[in-house]
Amino acid sequence: MSTDRETTRLVRSWLEEGATRLPDRVLDAVLDQVSTTPQRRSGWSAWRSYRMNTYAKLAAAAAAALVVAVVGYRLLPGNGGIGGSNPTTAPSPTASLLAKGTFVVAGSFNTTIDATGSGSNVSGTMTARDAGTAQGFSVDLQCERTIDGVLWIGGDVTETTYADSPKGTRIAILLKPGSPVQGIFAFQASDPPSASCQAFFDDMLALGASPQGLQPITGTVELAP
Repeated sequence: MSTDRETTRLVRSWLEEGATRLPDRVLDAVLDQVSTTPQRRSGWSAWRSYRMNTYAKLAAAAAAALVVAVVGYRLLPGNGGIGGSNPTTAPSPTASLLAKGTFVVAGSFNTTIDATGSGSNVSGTMTARDAGTAQGFSVDLQCERTIDGVLWIGGDVTETTYADSPKGTRIAILLKPGSPVQGIFAFQASDPPSASCQAFFDDMLALGASPQGLQPITGTVELAP
C-alpha cells in the first residue's frame, strides 16, 4: 500500500510540474507496480476520464480568456466601445435658397414662393391667385436659369382655376433682383408641353418671350445671392 501511495504521489507531482518526460525513479516505480498489480480496465477508464476532464477545463479556461480579451479590446478607447469615438456620418448638405417670399406680382397676383436648389435640381412650390377674379394656380417648381440678369424659376401646374394655365402645362416666374424686385409670369399653354423644364425656357425664348414687361412687386422676396 505504501508503495502504491508513493507511486501515486510521484506521478501526481510529475503531472503538476508539467513535465513531458517521466523521471527515472518514477518510471522504475511504475514498472514495478505494473509487474505486480493486476490490470484493471476501470483504472484506465478513470485515468482517461480525469485527463479528458483536465483537457476540457483547460479548453474552457482558454475560451473564457479569449472572450475576456475580445471584450476588453472592444472597450478600449478608439474601438467603438466605452470611451471610444464612434464614427460619425457627415451631415447632408442643405439645399441652397433660390427664392422665398410673399408678394404681389403683375399688379394683382398674390404670390407665395418657396424654392431651393439650382439648375434642373430645384424643389419647392409656388401659388398665385388673381385678386380681381379669384382664379389662381399652384406650381411644382423643378428648374431655374438666369438669363440676362433675370432669374427664371419654372415648373408644372398641379392645381388651377386659371384659364391661361391648364393643369399639366408649365409656368415660370421671372424675377429681376433690385430694389424693388421686379417680376412677371410666363405661361406655356401649348399642348403638348415642352420636353423638359429647361426646354420650356428655351421654347419660351424662341417664341420671343422677354422680361420687358417686368413690374415692381409689392411685398418681399428673398433671392439667391
